[in-house]
Amino acid sequence: MRSVFFLLTLLLLAPVFPQVGTPSDSLNIPDSENGWYLSPHGTIRILVIFAEIDYDKNPKDDPQPKATANWPKGELPIWKDDLFDPFPSEQPKAQVTRYYHEMSLGQFTVLGDYVDQLMIIRESEQRNLRNWSGMAWEEANKMGMLQTAHNLSIEDFDMWTDGGRPGMPKLNVPDDPHSYDHVMVILRNSSLTHGQGSTDAGSAGLLFGYPSDTQSRFGAMNSLPFAILKHEFNHLLLGGNNFHSGGGNAPTFTGYFIPVQGGWSLMGAANSSLLTASAWDRDRLGWRPEGSRFHIRASDRNDAEVNGDLDPLAGDTGIYVIRDFITSGDAIRIRMPFLEADEYPQWLWLENHQTKSNNGCQMDVFHYEEMDCVKPAVPGIYAQMQVDKEKKTGSGIYGGHADYLRPVLANGNFDQRLRGDTITFKCLWPGPTEPYVVKRAWANPLSGTQDQEFPLFDKNGDGKLTRKEANAPRVGIHDGKMVDDAAYLGSSRQVFTPQGNRRIGMGTNPSSANMLSLATNMSMEQNRGKKPDNRTVYLNGISVELLEQRSDGAIVLHIRSGDTRLTEDVRWCADSIVLPGLKGYKGTALTLATRKTLKVDRSGTPTRMAQQGEKEDGTFWFSPPTQFTVAADARMVLEPKAKLQLLNNSVMHLMPGSELVLGRKAKLDVQAGSQLVLHGDASLQAKPCVLRKLRKNGRIVNVPE
Repeated sequence: MRSVFFLLTLLLLAPVFPQVGTPSDSLNIPDSENGWYLSPHGTIRILVIFAEIDYDKNPKDDPQPKATANWPKGELPIWKDDLFDPFPSEQPKAQVTRYYHEMSLGQFTVLGDYVDQLMIIRESEQRNLRNWSGMAWEEANKMGMLQTAHNLSIEDFDMWTDGGRPGMPKLNVPDDPHSYDHVMVILRNSSLTHGQGSTDAGSAGLLFGYPSDTQSRFGAMNSLPFAILKHEFNHLLLGGNNFHSGGGNAPTFTGYFIPVQGGWSLMGAANSSLLTASAWDRDRLGWRPEGSRFHIRASDRNDAEVNGDLDPLAGDTGIYVIRDFITSGDAIRIRMPFLEADEYPQWLWLENHQTKSNNGCQMDVFHYEEMDCVKPAVPGIYAQMQVDKEKKTGSGIYGGHADYLRPVLANGNFDQRLRGDTITFKCLWPGPTEPYVVKRAWANPLSGTQDQEFPLFDKNGDGKLTRKEANAPRVGIHDGKMVDDAAYLGSSRQVFTPQGNRRIGMGTNPSSANMLSLATNMSMEQNRGKKPDNRTVYLNGISVELLEQRSDGAIVLHIRSGDTRLTEDVRWCADSIVLPGLKGYKGTALTLATRKTLKVDRSGTPTRMAQQGEKEDGTFWFSPPTQFTVAADARMVLEPKAKLQLLNNSVMHLMPGSELVLGRKAKLDVQAGSQLVLHGDASLQAKPCVLRKLRKNGRIVNVPE
């Protein structure tokens, strides 16, 4: 009997192991496109065993005694044939087979067949009821021989050789003697309740005389367990628990951000918004259109293929066209400039999802949009920020942390507060929840929270945060109006559209700048707020504007650099903000338009896990005061009647050679506790009467170079 590496993952999680087939240029260097333990290319066929437990000793322990219409007691589930197609076809029909066909752009075919009778596991015959795979295999062996719904044999389930190493090419030939490539057990009423499961390598013994290369097991009380099933199987393609992302992470695993993230990816699960793969996934596994010249591709306005991996500050600007992401594979990725070499790199991904109604993809929808309370996915641009996780070849390609993708939502980032009570969450399923409060005045594009993550609050008032104090954003009070729509699972207001929020830029919410990262698990900062975490936001002058959506669904984008004029009021908060010496609008690094206000404020959203400074007004700050630095050679201009405010102990530094120019009737408001510091020959140009009182009160100071 083979030894079994067993790793349980509940609700959203899991580990993984072996498989085959590859586009790698090298047979000796690990490449993510070869897959972790299974190949993400070619064809695999899975053997499925359906089982239920007869609680003949303790009937009261049965978690699903009456069963459901989807899975009658004592029978195979109604959806048994909607799991996998047994044979390949150009138009897959079963849900999971179709999913992999669409997500891989036809490069990965996942077939399956099931043992044609239900395995009934009697409690009285088991030492315990937690060896889910072993119990089902043992019961199946009583049949004497393998018999599937489509009369397949062991040869049909053995296409790959066992023992493929992570990142290395997998051998697309059967084992000798045979071994199942993957065996999946799905239980109706076990302690693996609905949405729970795990996967691993090895075998639970012999099944009809043969072992398995890999195996998995799932609970399915209510319906086909799609989210957890694809999450766990995708571990075998992508990597271990440190690849949890897109709504498939959990608080115990270290991620690149303080809150656990939602969003969408192959590793998404219970907390996903969209149910599709992400562009990062496709790039990681080499799922790109046949004949594509670039690993990330888009088109120019004349529909000629162009490189979609952009660095605008290096000249990658202009008009770009991206077609429907699901059917074309198009995407755009924008590198975040100015991050130092010893910090995590970041990229902004843009995907055009035309959604199920236009592209026919059953998964290009929000998770629960069939419910009336959920505002459905609409055609438009869906954006995420990638942090780290870029290495695809060589050693260390399966390292790093989870939650390396963070949604960038069209309705922006804000500070949130809990209202302080608990109410009944009505959307989707009734249950208690703590409503959160959001106001327009609390806009925080650089460090605020967004709908598809789980922000932390110091609920016990001890000056320390843990992910046990997270809040699921189910019911929000938006400028006094209650919205009960489970926003963390997706809402149409989160999508960039030509008719709605159509622009991402330096002065928009959300911003085009990089994000603060803080590698965090349940309660601990892995790097203690130091590098390689990104603790500075660099303003970059990059902008993305949606110009139009064509009749075929393609979206035309204008991507610019040097877009440095702020035409809306904006509030900036972060541990550190740097305005580099950009040469944008009229040669300035930043121009604040007439009658607009720029507030440099302290973040009300936590940027650290422990209190920062003394308690104020009965509560702790979990962010330090903002340090806003205008770099050498950067010129900042306030147009007439514009206003710059420094609030809540924020400090603005004008470095040597920088310049701040106040136009006619422009205002400089430096509140008590805040300061404007001029270093060396930094220049502050304004009428003396504007500055006299601020200098006298010590709110403007000069520091020799």
